[in-house]
Amino acid sequence: MPTNSEILSYAPGAGYLAANDVGNSVLFNNFARLNPILPQQIYALYFVIKKIYDKDPNYSGMDVACQYLWEIMGRYGIAAQGITGGGSVSPITPTGQGFPIYITQADFASATFYPNTRLFGVNITVFLSQINRLLLPVSEFTVDSTGLTILVSGFDATQNSYELLIDKYYN
Repeated sequence: MPTNSEILSYAPGAGYLAANDVGNSVLFNNFARLNPILPQQIYALYFVIKKIYDKDPNYSGMDVACQYLWEIMGRYGIAAQGITGGGSVSPITPTGQGFPIYITQADFASATFYPNTRLFGVNITVFLSQINRLLLPVSEFTVDSTGLTILVSGFDATQNSYELLIDKYYN
């Protein structure tokens, strides 16, 4: 038997799973075997018990109330254990570059070079707000394994203020 806090953590998932089954039973005309208001019953019980639990986890009737909620959840409570419990999930660390990228002259390592190794191999567009247009690849900017180089005549991030937007180009 799960603890009171575990039961309360499983209840939202159980309500969702029950609602999904109710929706499927409506879709496939199989009303006879499922309580159509079970998701609402689970949520209503959970809502009240959770409020009491948050104020006083040692409330005298808490064990009985949580056991009743567990019984109402039935197979959906057991299924919710697989969704919310039973292990840990490692955090996902992004490996790619997030887009769009907003850069200013302060982001440049030199007059024309923006260091960002994650741009290499990605189709990108570069918008230079001072000339109000996209830069042309190869003739006005290049990307290599170390970053982005701006080739526009007169561009100097050490002397002028610039705002650029780098975005991924999907073809």
